[in-house]
Amino acid sequence: MTVDDATSSNDLAVAFAVLSDFLSENDLTAQLARVESALVEATVTDAAEVVAEHGLTSELLTAALSVRSTVGRLNDVIHAATIALVLPQILEPGERVTNRPSLGAGNDKSRPFDLETDRRIAEFKVAQWKGADAMRKRGVFADLVHLAMDETNRHAQLFVVGDAPTRFLRTSAAKASWGLEKSSARTRERYAARFDPSWEMSVAEFTAGPAARIELVDLRELVPGLAL
Repeated sequence: MTVDDATSSNDLAVAFAVLSDFLSENDLTAQLARVESALVEATVTDAAEVVAEHGLTSELLTAALSVRSTVGRLNDVIHAATIALVLPQILEPGERVTNRPSLGAGNDKSRPFDLETDRRIAEFKVAQWKGADAMRKRGVFADLVHLAMDETNRHAQLFVVGDAPTRFLRTSAAKASWGLEKSSARTRERYAARFDPSWEMSVAEFTAGPAARIELVDLRELVPGLAL
C-alpha cells in the first residue's frame, strides 16, 4: 500500500466514523423534523445556530459525500455476492455454467441472463421492496417477460427477495403495457408479437399464462442474510 493509498483509507475511515456517529446518535427522520421546526421564522443568525446545534456541519456533508462516492456500487456488490452464494446451492450434478454470469450492473448482449447453464436460465432481483415500488414492479415483470421469451426450453427461474414480488406477479391487475412501459422498444415489440398483440393481458394473467413455466424463488431461503 502506498502512502497515498494509506492516506485515502484513513480519510475514508474518518468519513465513515463521522457519518456513523451522526446516524447512530439520531433518529434521522426525527432529527430532520426538529431542524425543520427550529428553522421556522429563523433569521440568518438563527439559521447558523440551528444547523450547528443539530450537527448538520460541513464536516458531516463532506463525510457523507465521501462515503457515497465510495460505496456507490454497493448494490452491485450485493447482487454479485448473492449470485455467488446461490450458485453452489442450485447447480445440479453435471450441470455446467455455459456463459459468464452477469454479476454487475449494465446491459451486455452477449450475456442476456444473469445466469446461464446447459440446463437453466435465471434472473436475480435482490432489491428488498419497501412499499412504493413502481420501478421494482416494472423491473421484475420485465425480467419475467425476458425469461418467457427464451426458446431453448431450459428451466427458467426468477429469484426475488420476499413475498411482495411474487404476490405482485401473481395477483396484479396492472396491464402488461404498464409493466413494460420503461422497457426498450425492442422488448415491447417482441412481447406484443409473441404473446399479446392487443396488450390486453394483466401482469397476473401473463404470469399464469405465458410465464407459467418460470419458477419464482424467494432468495431468503438460500441466503438468510437477505431477510434482514
